[in-house]
Amino acid sequence: MINLFNKQELLNGINYLSSNYPIMQKLYRQYGTPNLDRGSKDIFLSLIRSIISQQISTQAALSVHKKFQNLFSENIITPDAILSEDEVNLKSAGLSKQKIEYIRSTSQFFIKTKYTNEDLSSMNDSDLKKQLISIKGVGPWTIDMILIFSLGRPDIFPVGDLAIRKGFNILYGKEHTEKQMINESKNWKPYRTIFSWYLWRVIDGTWESL
Repeated sequence: MINLFNKQELLNGINYLSSNYPIMQKLYRQYGTPNLDRGSKDIFLSLIRSIISQQISTQAALSVHKKFQNLFSENIITPDAILSEDEVNLKSAGLSKQKIEYIRSTSQFFIKTKYTNEDLSSMNDSDLKKQLISIKGVGPWTIDMILIFSLGRPDIFPVGDLAIRKGFNILYGKEHTEKQMINESKNWKPYRTIFSWYLWRVIDGTWESL
């Protein structure tokens, strides 16, 4: 299984896209090599952090996550520890009632299934999506982020991400429907993750000056 945390495999993907999709050459010259290896490799912790970050600013999410961590002895967060934590304490960290429900739902999933991080990491993209989407509060975008930044999967296109959609329309100079974007992304297989990373970069405005 290809893992983009491996620098050689990442370069192989860039070279493949550059030879088969010329616009990649310009993207690579402008933005350099993607940095994908920046998420927690623990899927449970990544899910919790993603839920905490929903619908709030990055700065606010960092603050809430730190307070949340401090609720636990030595900052060790486990499903059992979360379910044992009093709701009043969880609210004191800045979590809404809904996010507490989602975090507990995530914890219950791991206790019920007894999945280890290794179990989930060994699943293919489709099987992992089927498992994680059953957790209340975990949607396609969250799963795509975990596949990219926690697992380094090479062929993920998070079409539901607003920045991806904006970057796509900037790059191609006109508005596209979700179906059109998905169809176009087929040209980037099996390295859609790499192209997606460049779409995130395109929205900074420098692409328009090339």
